[in-house]
Amino acid sequence: MNICPAHLFRIFSRPCCFMVQIFVFLSILTVSVQAQQFFYVNSETGSDEIGDGSASAPWATVEKARDTLRELRKTQKYPENGFVVELTGTFSFPEKNLTFTAEDSGESMLAPMVYRASKAGALFVGGSPLSQDGFRKVSDPKVLARLKEGVQDKVWEFDLSTVGITKIAPLPQKFQTWPSVELFSNEKAMQIARFPNQGWIEIPKVIDRGVAPVDRTKDEWEFGVRPAVFEFTEEEPKRWDVSKGIWLTGFWCHDWFAETIKLGAIDMEKKQFTTEVNSRYGVGNHSAWHTAKRRYFVLNLLEELDAPGEWYIDTEKNVLYFYPKDGDLSNVVLSVQKKTMLEIRDAKFFVLDGIQAKCSLGPALALRNCEDSLIKNVRVFNTTNDGVHIGGGKRSGLAYSEVFNAGRACVSLTGGDRKTLEKCGNFVTNCHLHHSGRLQRTSGGYCLYFGGCGCYAAHNLLHDSPYICIGYGGNEHLFEFNEVHSAMMESGDGGGMYTGRDWGSLGNVIQFNYFHHFGQAGVDWQKAQGLSPDYEPLKESIMVMGVYLDDCDSGDTVQNNLFYRAGWAAFVGGGRYNKILNNLFIECTAAVHFDDRGLRRAKPGEGFKNGWDLLAKIEEMNYDQSPWKERYPFLLNVMQDDPKLPLHNTVRGNVSVGSSQWLQMHNTARETSLHRIDFTENYVFNSPVSQQDIFPLNPDGSVRTSFREEVIPLGELEKTDFRALQQEIRKLVPKFQHLPVEKMGLEQPVSDNSSSPETFTSR
Repeated sequence: MNICPAHLFRIFSRPCCFMVQIFVFLSILTVSVQAQQFFYVNSETGSDEIGDGSASAPWATVEKARDTLRELRKTQKYPENGFVVELTGTFSFPEKNLTFTAEDSGESMLAPMVYRASKAGALFVGGSPLSQDGFRKVSDPKVLARLKEGVQDKVWEFDLSTVGITKIAPLPQKFQTWPSVELFSNEKAMQIARFPNQGWIEIPKVIDRGVAPVDRTKDEWEFGVRPAVFEFTEEEPKRWDVSKGIWLTGFWCHDWFAETIKLGAIDMEKKQFTTEVNSRYGVGNHSAWHTAKRRYFVLNLLEELDAPGEWYIDTEKNVLYFYPKDGDLSNVVLSVQKKTMLEIRDAKFFVLDGIQAKCSLGPALALRNCEDSLIKNVRVFNTTNDGVHIGGGKRSGLAYSEVFNAGRACVSLTGGDRKTLEKCGNFVTNCHLHHSGRLQRTSGGYCLYFGGCGCYAAHNLLHDSPYICIGYGGNEHLFEFNEVHSAMMESGDGGGMYTGRDWGSLGNVIQFNYFHHFGQAGVDWQKAQGLSPDYEPLKESIMVMGVYLDDCDSGDTVQNNLFYRAGWAAFVGGGRYNKILNNLFIECTAAVHFDDRGLRRAKPGEGFKNGWDLLAKIEEMNYDQSPWKERYPFLLNVMQDDPKLPLHNTVRGNVSVGSSQWLQMHNTARETSLHRIDFTENYVFNSPVSQQDIFPLNPDGSVRTSFREEVIPLGELEKTDFRALQQEIRKLVPKFQHLPVEKMGLEQPVSDNSSSPETFTSR
């Protein structure tokens, strides 16, 4: 491929489609060219002392290759088509991490700096391997007395000081993000000892919620201020030693907030737990929306180390206790790397290609403040927190990769400048991101998060998250041609996609995506395919959304998407300037939702109150100055335009088939707002309930929403990519735009070593 740098600059400078830019970018950085200078690293056969980096005498470490190339560039001309460093073997980074900087940049898209795995493979590990020879059967009588009968001869111990791990801090009193080490065996995350071994315990009665009094008539929120007290019914706690440190993970108040707190005391006579500290929102139901009983499980207690795969660390003795599955101790790793294991910072034209990375506490891989750089064909798994970070810089991203089994988020993508509306052009394309939130179930346990200004996500397959699958914030992002399923598998009041509480999060477009099977529908769908999803969906909760524009979020466009069994599909929670256009809703709980929560909660101009001063947020963006006043002129008079109402929203050209409800309106929205929302030419079929009486014709005679009597057969929708259904719809609604469902999701397989279901269903 022969493209001059000047032409490339023109391509990436003009405001053209994201996809065109990224296609050109990937084509250039993946093309096979001559005049590259190759070096080789092999962790098993190489030597940093006598190797010269050739294929016959490779180096042993990546650091040696990096440092040698830095020196080499000082004395020789950069190769016409760049450097390629080919990596083979396993590279461990339990303490120090691997960093690349501006010194390691390529010179152009045609002359990048490339670090790539060989055909034999390259694996990066952020943990300490625990040799089988270091394990001993438990013999200490005091420890054996704490273990249950029947497992005492199956639990092994390992002195961590023998592998250089001298001190592991106790868990903090409360947390959301897992703050300590984690154990892996045979490529799966092991379970810290817990009770019960699966599922949750429901709280039968709360004695003291631990909250401060509030004025409910003013919609004030309750917050925890002291330890809580609640009852239990189980007999197991009589064996537990609280002085050793026991923690409880639970959905203590809200279905959207899971938190781990330390147990302070056990009263077996009253059968009551007292927490060591307050939970953030107290313990017990707060809202009529959250009707499910509060639930929790107990963790980090040696007395409940009773199932294969469970482990426990005595932080005072610095000893690991482990009950291996099938007695297999051959492949055990303790993740200890707290930093980003492999970080590329401030580089340009840098490519990381084909590696695998696992068992890191911090992110496994990151591009930070890079330009025109790429991570591709990688497989990242079993990270205790996040998998991959792409942050800052321009035109950099992740492509053709798989990231899964993340303790927190699989991928985080940010960049750009919201105040200046400068787009970053950072991207995630053709990636398989799945099984997030393994340890942090809410508040960050996404398959994908994107924020800032001008990110792009396309042709990805995203699935299996206990809470929100895709979270986003900021401006001018484009999310298109993705498939999203099996979100909201353990929680409530969230969605497949979520953003919220910002008048200024404007200009985002969500189009040509396939959202399907969320919550209980996701569990049922997976079981029908012969899988064994390890989730317990939230009982009694109906708060499962498709695309969730929460708490007065404004200015987003949701168009040309397919929602199939996706809960409350297009959910507008009090926001303004949103557009819901040409979507197809099939068997959803509700196709469209509006409410006017801003009348009670929004506090524009009243100072920050739990983030509800929406005016202050756009003032931080200088909304009345350039470029905001030109890009979003409608904000200029927002305070004179009934700011607390969901005004200037548009719902046009949508079709609903078989959904339980077409429009759901909460609070007083039907009286305050329904007549002020632009409903035009929406069509509803197979509806059990007609709402035709609230949808008279528009003043110009056009249809607002038409509830049709024709019955559209659904048939085997997924086997036909919904083509037959859309043909029937277009016979009745000729203006409906065809949705290319076959183009939604991955364009091609991510890699030859994609995980099997057995690999990634472990939690």
